[in-house]
Amino acid sequence: MTFSFKRFALAAGLLLVCAGLFAQSVDPVDSVRRKEAAVTAEYGLLRPARSVGSSVQCVSASDVADAGRESFVSALQGRVAGMTVTSTTGMPGASTSILLRSASSLTGVNRPLFVVDGVPVDAGTFNALEGFANQAFVTADNLMATLDFSSRINDFNPEDIESITILKGPAAAALYGSDASDGAVVVTTKKGAPGRVRVSYGNSFRWDSAYGYPELQTKYANGWYGATNYYTQARFGARYPDGIKLYDNYGAVLQTGFSQHHNVSVEGGNDWATLRGAVSCVDQTGVVKTTDYRRLNITLAGKAQAGDWLSFEPSFQYMRTGNTKAPKSSCGVLDNAIRWPLTDDMTRYKTDDGKQRMPNLYTDTDLNNPLYSLHKNVNHDDVDRFLAALNLTVRPTKHSFLRAIYGMDHSWGEYKAYIHPYDNVAVSTVKGKGAMNNSKPTWHDSNLDVLAGYDNVFGPVLLSAMAGYHQKGNKTGIRAVYADSLQPDDSFSIDNCDPASVLNFKRDYVRRIQAISAQIVAGFKNMAFLTARARNDWSSTLPRGNNSYLYPAAEASFIVSELPFLKQQHLLSYLKLRAAAAKVGRNPEPLLVYPALEETGGQNGGYNYGLYGPNESLKPEITLSREFGFESSFLNGRINADFSFFKTNNKDQLIRGILLPDASGAALHAMNAGSFTTRGWEFHIDGEILRIPGGLRWTMGLNLDHSTSKVTALPESVPELFDDYTRLSGNLRSGTRVGYPITSISGRIFKRNEKGDILINSEYGTPLVSEEWDVLGDRQPKLSYGISTCVSWKGLSLSALLTGRIGMSVVNGTMRDMMIRGYSMESVTMREGEPFIIQGVIQNGNENTDHPTVNTIVIDPAAYGSTIYAGGDEDWIENDVHFLRLSELRISYSLPEKWLADKTRGFVSAARVYLSGTDLFTWSNYSGLDALGNSNSAALGGVGGVGIDVWGVPAPRGLAIGCSLTF
Repeated sequence: MTFSFKRFALAAGLLLVCAGLFAQSVDPVDSVRRKEAAVTAEYGLLRPARSVGSSVQCVSASDVADAGRESFVSALQGRVAGMTVTSTTGMPGASTSILLRSASSLTGVNRPLFVVDGVPVDAGTFNALEGFANQAFVTADNLMATLDFSSRINDFNPEDIESITILKGPAAAALYGSDASDGAVVVTTKKGAPGRVRVSYGNSFRWDSAYGYPELQTKYANGWYGATNYYTQARFGARYPDGIKLYDNYGAVLQTGFSQHHNVSVEGGNDWATLRGAVSCVDQTGVVKTTDYRRLNITLAGKAQAGDWLSFEPSFQYMRTGNTKAPKSSCGVLDNAIRWPLTDDMTRYKTDDGKQRMPNLYTDTDLNNPLYSLHKNVNHDDVDRFLAALNLTVRPTKHSFLRAIYGMDHSWGEYKAYIHPYDNVAVSTVKGKGAMNNSKPTWHDSNLDVLAGYDNVFGPVLLSAMAGYHQKGNKTGIRAVYADSLQPDDSFSIDNCDPASVLNFKRDYVRRIQAISAQIVAGFKNMAFLTARARNDWSSTLPRGNNSYLYPAAEASFIVSELPFLKQQHLLSYLKLRAAAAKVGRNPEPLLVYPALEETGGQNGGYNYGLYGPNESLKPEITLSREFGFESSFLNGRINADFSFFKTNNKDQLIRGILLPDASGAALHAMNAGSFTTRGWEFHIDGEILRIPGGLRWTMGLNLDHSTSKVTALPESVPELFDDYTRLSGNLRSGTRVGYPITSISGRIFKRNEKGDILINSEYGTPLVSEEWDVLGDRQPKLSYGISTCVSWKGLSLSALLTGRIGMSVVNGTMRDMMIRGYSMESVTMREGEPFIIQGVIQNGNENTDHPTVNTIVIDPAAYGSTIYAGGDEDWIENDVHFLRLSELRISYSLPEKWLADKTRGFVSAARVYLSGTDLFTWSNYSGLDALGNSNSAALGGVGGVGIDVWGVPAPRGLAIGCSLTF
């Protein structure tokens, strides 16, 4: 996407004109007739906080905006107990994996529902398997690992957000239906404030630098067994000659990233209506050369009230994003850079005639110069998006209301993955020919919710009832083309390809849901509350007979502090006990009951089913959830604590890829045949540590969470459920079995005797590896935490956020690759160390007797090739990994209002300057590249590739300065 600040300035100017026209038509809606704290629940309705019986946590919008991140979702990590947010890479526009508590599906999308101004919005990630025309090309190059596409939830501007409420459990989000089976994130945008017209401007300028990369050995040259040989990539040769020039090819693909963010907003109003408009732009270059991310946001929102009986809240957003990315993971840009011989200057990446320049001494395989790939290949996407939400509330009587919410989320984009014909693709089917994948998908979501409610107080009894009708439609259209054998003239066009290679792909997906819902809330003396809910969905993606399913939910809360003997004391200000239970369903994606017909590709044309056959017995996945907890406040609100314990039973899991008999006419199908349980707890506490008259204040907050899972059933034909797209380091992969967590890592283990001793090869003295896979670790940490603190004095503020995880397993695929090739300092230490004996027993028939043959075979690493350095899968699982990151550090100063009034004659009413840092330092016992590595795109589904570290790009260290002004 081409972006210029002329567009930004033009949009900002139009915004100022519109604000002037509407400035006299504005003021706030009544504060919802409440006298105490309330939370934003389903469909934007406010509920008294004391009546809520499930776990809900609110996040300050100012904290998210001040985090200095392009995505507001990334700023939630560490601020919400039980919420895990993981970016796929540290490059611009990275996709984001988001979990609330734990996954609820073995193969589906485990992501909470995002709701903006009462309307569910698209938060997904482009899936190369579904969106590109040639799936063989996608699988051969594993684009699910090497290419990453931005998540659509990253489109939103953090500066536009008014409030964020996290509905953690299925009970809290039950009224939203299937899409909220993993909880919901409810976002309310700013609608303006009454008073004179106010113009605000804010900016941020940030510099990013890559850090934390493994140390590369510069002692031994390319070769084997101590002999230099530049016809191999391995570096087990002789020492480099004295005085030889070695180049930093790894650093040659990196640069100092720079981003700037500008935001202009105008708001104002009067006693019956308010209006706010804003224009924002982000322009970011990444720490990997040629990568960038650009985003333009234009928003217009307001609210109007006609007396006590009518209110209207419209909001409109336009977003445009452009993202240039670089390949990651195995065969990605960092992997290729480290393979380039150190004696050759990689920055000279092309010859005089424009071809890719090979190393000065050729290697055993064709190497890709990553700089040539970055400059000549095209990995880019542009997306335009329009979001509209209309909210109308009518109060016919004092105690009743009728509310209608209509929302539309429409976006269209173009995704390009082009390979230049001079690019030496390592595993692709188009090596030396070049290829182009071009996809133009469109997404259209529409939602209609009509709610009618009644609430009243009858003496000590509060009674509230609500009924609703809901209609949701999702349409996805994909138009894609693939071609290869390009002419080498830098022109990526269908006219520049071999006509015989052209593949066209057209697919339309439609999903519709209709539902009715009901809710009854009863309260007694403002102390005890009971909430009963039910929703019934009818889904178009399920067969008749199974397409209607009901989810009931119940909540209860009791305010202990309202008891007479506790009301008079001052230590305990507030104590609420709560409990909730719910049953929710998850419907599958389209085209699983009756798969779409596909072109046969034969000479006479025609259509047939693909690999998947129909299944008319599909039913929804079901999650049964229970939770209980408490909320408390001490010392008149100076200390607040919240605790939840939850347990879920996830059954009727949809398992894809089940083999069918040949006589069925299809190879695979999907079926409901798995179950697992999860349980865990969350704890949040925050408090005012210090408050001194004169303005000095110190606050702290702590979030802790723990969860675990266990698979209880899988199909008999599936002893292990695994995702082969995560197999990027040996045979390690995301895979699990009955009796193990869903976040397990499996691999081929060492053979052992009945006593557990490793079996040793009688000829070489090396361990024997089993042909079977087994579980080797669990990627789910035992504890996740976030620590926030802020010290303020008058206009000066210093804040920090630390995030961390304890006790997780990580696949160290990066270090394994470096050891195999002799690139790491550890490989040098091993090579120069003393010969050793691997502890175990010889496999010679006596291994299970009372007197097995103990291994005494001595291994000299200097005499071995890569096998002794590679080890086995078990050697590259690091368990009990701990991780702590200084995620944010910020110091800001707000200029005194009196000083501004005197110096600017009232023209500037508020001004603030700040200096901040993001991801500044990391402390970990992990020896690899990135303990939070994510080997795959967030579009992968299931439990994803988090915890598999294979040549990713860690989050860079960022330093930013900026200011904000209000006129």
